[in-house]
Amino acid sequence: MVKLWLVGSTDVRFRLPLLNALRERGYDAGAVGSESETAFAGTGIPYWRFSLNRWVSPWSDLRSRRQLYELFRAHRPDIVHAFDTKPAILAPLAARDAAVPGTVATITGLGYLFSSRSPLALSLRPVFRFLQRRAAAATGVTIFQNPDDRAYFRRHRLVRPGRDALVLGSGIDFTPLQVDGAAVGRLRRELSLEGRLVVTMISRLVAQKGVRDFIHAAALVRQQRPDSVFLLIGPASSEGRGAVSSREVERSARDVRYLGPRSDVSDLLALSDLFVLPTYLREGIPRVLLEAAALGLPLVTTDTPGCKEIVRDGWNGLLVPPQDPRRLAAAVLRLLASPDERKLMGSRSRTHVTGNFSLEYVVRAYTEIYEHVLRETSATVAARAVG
Repeated sequence: MVKLWLVGSTDVRFRLPLLNALRERGYDAGAVGSESETAFAGTGIPYWRFSLNRWVSPWSDLRSRRQLYELFRAHRPDIVHAFDTKPAILAPLAARDAAVPGTVATITGLGYLFSSRSPLALSLRPVFRFLQRRAAAATGVTIFQNPDDRAYFRRHRLVRPGRDALVLGSGIDFTPLQVDGAAVGRLRRELSLEGRLVVTMISRLVAQKGVRDFIHAAALVRQQRPDSVFLLIGPASSEGRGAVSSREVERSARDVRYLGPRSDVSDLLALSDLFVLPTYLREGIPRVLLEAAALGLPLVTTDTPGCKEIVRDGWNGLLVPPQDPRRLAAAVLRLLASPDERKLMGSRSRTHVTGNFSLEYVVRAYTEIYEHVLRETSATVAARAVG
């Protein structure tokens, strides 16, 4: 049985459906991440924790790489598959040093470094490119979640020729997104949403996710549509200057209701009329857009890599320029004024994502990549033995 480890950062728990699906395919699947072990308790999925600093910290990164190396040496996985920016650099290098047979990395977007024009972000881009080239040399296949990121890596020679693949998203298990109509009705009453048009955004409170643009657009929309309610759902963030404080959000309570992190996200989406994600962060494929689409919502998001793979402008939603709250407000107003258009777009959203972003599609693509990497490794070992 092939021992496969997925390596990520603070949200490895979101890959539990993928891990379970891989186990059903016959893999001895486990996970490594920097979050607590709580989410993995009772799942039967082995989990190991390592320390990871998401920000610039060379000494911390060296410690993380060492921890990964020691884990790989002690447990001998056959394949290491890394996700997220830092793990996709650190894990392949640690896996090479530990003589792991197969290494795969998924680029889940280009994030802050390529979304910000700050002096810090601009100065770090050459460092990222240098480290990514080193990681790519230790990686069997680099997977991209959208074609824009793949094109960037190819243009800057950050991936070896013939060693990349495009797999849209990380796969969505649509089963848990089923909703209880009675529960949705109760929630609508609890939040006093009867007879209101509900516009929802789900995100960490991060500026690059477009939180401030959502707040600004909400104020503009409610001047014309006071019957609308804007819900903002998600945890506070500790991402330095990029964080939007909960205090700042609460100052806009007249136009935006901040509900904080919630465990009933599917029900909240089910009672919404429209989903908005005005991100200008370079993401791979935003999972929350897929979940909203799977529940039949029309979408308003930005014309950016990852988002435009989910939303076809004018077909299942609307694309607006990033960091343009006035255009965002105009798009929201257009859809709030047209129930028939919202219904048609929502139906198309569901069809689009269930057909093209399912967990089964991703698992099938990943297993083909794993088999290719292991075959190539075996061939290389055999050739060296003969030589």
